[in-house]
Amino acid sequence: MFPIFKVVSTEPTLKHLFRLVKSNLTKDNNESFESYEKSFEMNQEFNFKYDFISVGVVAGTISSNNQCVDFELSNNTNPLNDLLKGMINIIFEPSHIWGEDNVSWVDWYEETGGLKWVLSTEDGHTIHVKIIRYDDFFDESSGKLVLDAALSLLDFYYAIVHRLDIFIKKVGLLNYEQKWQKDEFPFTYFLLLKKHLVEKGHWVPTNERLGTLSDEIDFLLT
Repeated sequence: MFPIFKVVSTEPTLKHLFRLVKSNLTKDNNESFESYEKSFEMNQEFNFKYDFISVGVVAGTISSNNQCVDFELSNNTNPLNDLLKGMINIIFEPSHIWGEDNVSWVDWYEETGGLKWVLSTEDGHTIHVKIIRYDDFFDESSGKLVLDAALSLLDFYYAIVHRLDIFIKKVGLLNYEQKWQKDEFPFTYFLLLKKHLVEKGHWVPTNERLGTLSDEIDFLLT
């Protein structure tokens, strides 16, 4: 299997992607951030929440078909980077085309135990999402399946990326690093996934200008 996804020089690509994101950073309107989130969730069969609860700690939920998984993660690992990288591998290294398994495993470590995402697709159109909770990651017998869903791959990607789009616009890149106090926001993976959704016609831009992200991108393009 040869790699389809390989970034040799990122500068031209990133500039194009920055402009893509900036085109979605429009002027403020009267709709509140909270009401926008609620209206977004009402129309989704897969929902994802992710936000800071303190310095170096995030929490949220993953839900689908009356299944809901809570999580709380610290900066001992890099959960967003690992999840987005796994999603990238599914679409940019489509091993199902060659009759091989197209699966990504993503581990999210909590203070005790954690979650394992198992993402797989057989045709590139439908994705099977399994989440296993472990009381002890070193003991496979402690694992319990807590979410099992099959849905449109683009719908799943939209639910994750759109939530992170709102999140990073609200927080800003510099503020994210200050709050997370370790790894940078995985901007390259995020933008590549967002670009994929835009090109597939599966993206609805937010109408909010949140935080300082627009000013940060202006600076990067200068």
